Amino acid sequence: MAIIQCSECGRAVSSLAEACIGCGAPLGARPFSPNINLVPQPSVSPPPTARQLRRRAWLAAALLLAGVIAAAALQHRRHDRIAATCAALLLISGLCWCIVTILQAVASRR
Repeated sequence: MAIIQCSECGRAVSSLAEACIGCGAPLGARPFSPNINLVPQPSVSPPPTARQLRRRAWLAAALLLAGVIAAAALQHRRHDRIAATCAALLLISGLCWCIVTILQAVASRR
């Protein structure tokens, strides 16, 4: 068994697989390709600017606040699972986005 590269999506897959697990493209019989790099490469994109970080922080805070407000409004409703799920997703998304924005801001100051 060897690791080969899918010609459609570039994902590393087993040579024994019939189709790519990422895109589903049929693999068939292919020769071994030793030039697949499995080590993650650092990003080549520039770090976000201070203006982008401020905008992301405001949007993340707004998303988090919308989740808190939605959760508070749904506190007395017991049977509205879809709305409660949406409120929880807003809260989690806002919190994650706030954490990522803070980490990006700290990393860009170094």
